[in-house]
Amino acid sequence: MFNRHRSFFKNPSGRLGLGALLLTTLLLQACGAKNEGNAAAGAASGSAAPSAAASASASASAVPATANTTTLTYGFVGTKAPAGVEGWGFHTGIIQEELKKYGVTDVKLVPFQTGPDLNESVIGGRVDVGNSGDTPALLARSSGAKTRLVNFTNTEVNSILIGRKGGAQTVDELKGKTVAVVKGSLMYRFLVGYLAEKKLDKDVKVININSIPDTEAALLRGEIDAYAITSTYYSGYKLLQQGNPLLAQAKEIPSLLSVSVVYATEDYLGKFPGFQTVWTAALKKSYDDLKAKPDEYYAWLSDQTGTPVDVLKEIQPIESLPAEALSEDGIGRIKASKDFLIAEKLAKKDFNIDEWIVR
Repeated sequence: MFNRHRSFFKNPSGRLGLGALLLTTLLLQACGAKNEGNAAAGAASGSAAPSAAASASASASAVPATANTTTLTYGFVGTKAPAGVEGWGFHTGIIQEELKKYGVTDVKLVPFQTGPDLNESVIGGRVDVGNSGDTPALLARSSGAKTRLVNFTNTEVNSILIGRKGGAQTVDELKGKTVAVVKGSLMYRFLVGYLAEKKLDKDVKVININSIPDTEAALLRGEIDAYAITSTYYSGYKLLQQGNPLLAQAKEIPSLLSVSVVYATEDYLGKFPGFQTVWTAALKKSYDDLKAKPDEYYAWLSDQTGTPVDVLKEIQPIESLPAEALSEDGIGRIKASKDFLIAEKLAKKDFNIDEWIVR
């Protein structure tokens, strides 16, 4: 199945070129991103599988006897529930049980259509902990959002560029044509970087459509020539199966692969100073439980996303879940993302990634 686009799941090597793309209309509309319009992208999006070693936090993360709050509001981009380890942990109640030990008894899961919506709620204090792609989280932090990075939920998010049937069959054929993406998303960084690398940044018109379903509808109506999405999105997979051309993917230039992250507000960490340690331990238990029950996990994820189990095993395999909360590879990748956004003047202000991370 899917033989025509089998390279879509392989991992060739490459490098990133920093070309300028004059799309300054982004600025702070771009506080967030579409991780995937369905929870399957929680991939855009995958989930973390933290190691026990990651629990060994610095004294700033020491576990308190109790939290000075009874609530946790967790925001994610999706429809029903987060996917991956976090989603499984909430679904089984493992995370809730761990939090309850420290006095957090009211856990709310709040879905958002896009990352910009999620980040506005984080900045506005309506969400305590959020899960989005690295680009929206970085843009928010760069613009002054008081957040701290807690863990990675995927360290190799592959964005792809899908063309219109009967339209361009290669990236070079997009010259003079229109491509859509959710601006400020991790797919946006991929698209900007890829076009710059191929020296097409001045020849392709990039527009914002702040919804994956609306973007796909525009493609099917012939209003755009291609659009960017993450590879975990079932609707994109179906378009490729139906003969739409795969024009580009981040795996061709591995430095354009993205990381999806979980981040907490500084205010919430002040109320629950040991949150990082408690959260990491809860995720470790959730990961171990998920790995022991793969059939149950896939069945649950299929029910949440409407994606057939056999397709989930191809586009969101359990094996792709990271084995650490904060791997060195992930840290290196998110630093590269931040440097790219600063160099391209897409992010407002530089900051230190190591100081952003809760240790």
